[in-house]
Amino acid sequence: MGIGSLTGLLRDRHRSRAAPNDSKELEMTDPATRDPSTQDPSAQEVGDWYDRFGDLYALTMGDSMHLGMWTDGMREAIGGLTADAMWKELTQAQDAWTDTLIEEVGLLPGQQMLDVGCGTGRPTVRIAERSGGSVLGVTVSSAQTQAGRVRAMRAGLSERVTFARADAMDLPQPSESFDAVWAIESFAHFSDRPAAIREVWRVLRPGGRFVLADCYEAVPFTHEELGLFRAAFALSRLPVEAARYSDMLEEAGFIIRNSRDMSSEFKPTYDLIPSLFAARRDQIAELVGSEAMAQLDVIYPRILTLCRDKMGYVMVSAEKRR
Repeated sequence: MGIGSLTGLLRDRHRSRAAPNDSKELEMTDPATRDPSTQDPSAQEVGDWYDRFGDLYALTMGDSMHLGMWTDGMREAIGGLTADAMWKELTQAQDAWTDTLIEEVGLLPGQQMLDVGCGTGRPTVRIAERSGGSVLGVTVSSAQTQAGRVRAMRAGLSERVTFARADAMDLPQPSESFDAVWAIESFAHFSDRPAAIREVWRVLRPGGRFVLADCYEAVPFTHEELGLFRAAFALSRLPVEAARYSDMLEEAGFIIRNSRDMSSEFKPTYDLIPSLFAARRDQIAELVGSEAMAQLDVIYPRILTLCRDKMGYVMVSAEKRR
């Protein structure tokens, strides 16, 4: 069985666990019936993917669901950590990166910010807490939208932190309505990145700041690796070099203020996640079923090795011309 068979098994498992009146079920093209190495996912497919498999990612990807930053390596040897301690270590590294981006954005009290591809909202809430600004998080996932609202409510920030379901390539928000925008590892999903950048430009006020942090192909993927990468995470093909993000921003009219290749600081993520996956194998098997688990045992390490060996990471900070 290949990745298409795995996604079919996971989809069926999701349906069997869903309530009979679950109205959020969306139709998604199974990679078994299309070629994921030549077709990028639609926004609806990405949202459906996270609605179905978000619980799986939450077990192995920390509380922010983005990569973690280690400036001095792991604080402890992985072999000496429990599953919960590994998850906490990853979440702390994610928070360290979020805090770096908060400083880069420079959101001020009373200002308005848009979080493009907000996930379940931990970074969204964190920047609102640290800055005193108001933040709208948008995602194509219904489950993530609801999770973000719950998180904001528990933090006592529902008046300043809100969440909505929206396609970043066709935002419903009015023009020139935000002082800042960030996108943390969401552009990897977008099938039309220039369109998403044009939308960011449109909703930003003149002089507004845009911080984009995402992955690129540091070493070109093979056709097989590209198919595996796309199908496993509902991702579009990554830019083939870090500079491509800056190029797209400049083409849209942005002024580049800062660009940092962060690849080395993020490599420990790919050492930690396989150990966390192994430590939580029983929980994952309960979630996905034994047949899908047998395939994950083979496919998941391959994907993480691909990310570690061939993927880079860059942060670009830009400003909309006044």
